[in-house]
Amino acid sequence: MPRKGRGGERQGTQGKSYSNRTDLNMPISTVPNQEYGMATAQREAQRAVPMASSPSVAPQAARPIPSRAPAPAPGSLPYIAPTQRPNEPVTAGLPFGPGSGPEAMSPMYPSLGQTIQSAANSPFASSLSIELANTARSLGL
Repeated sequence: MPRKGRGGERQGTQGKSYSNRTDLNMPISTVPNQEYGMATAQREAQRAVPMASSPSVAPQAARPIPSRAPAPAPGSLPYIAPTQRPNEPVTAGLPFGPGSGPEAMSPMYPSLGQTIQSAANSPFASSLSIELANTARSLGL
C-alpha cells in the first residue's frame, strides 16, 4: 500500500469485501427471542465492529504423552522393605503410646543460657553481656 508521510493516504474502500479479510465478510446475525429493540442494537453494533470469524486453521494435534517408567514389580517397593529402625516403637513421635512424643519432631533450639553465652564469647561483647552470661550460668539457665 503506498503511503505518503506519516499515516498518509490509504487504499481501500469502507464496506468493501476483501478476500484476505474473512472477518469482514461474515453475515450479521442476532440471537433469537431477545427483548424488544435488543436485536436492532445488536445488528448496529455488528455493523460498527465486524465480528471475527472462527479460525480456519485446524487445531494442532495433541502432543503425545511421554511414557512413564514401568510400574515396579510387586514386593519391590521401598515401603515393603524391612524396617530401618527395629528398636523404635510405631507410636514414636505421637502424643500417646510408647516412644518419644511430638517434642522429638521439633527442631532443637539452643537454650537461653547458651544463646547469652555465645553472645558473651563474641569479640564485640560488652562487659554487661559477659556479666549477664555469668548470671545465667549461675542460675542454671
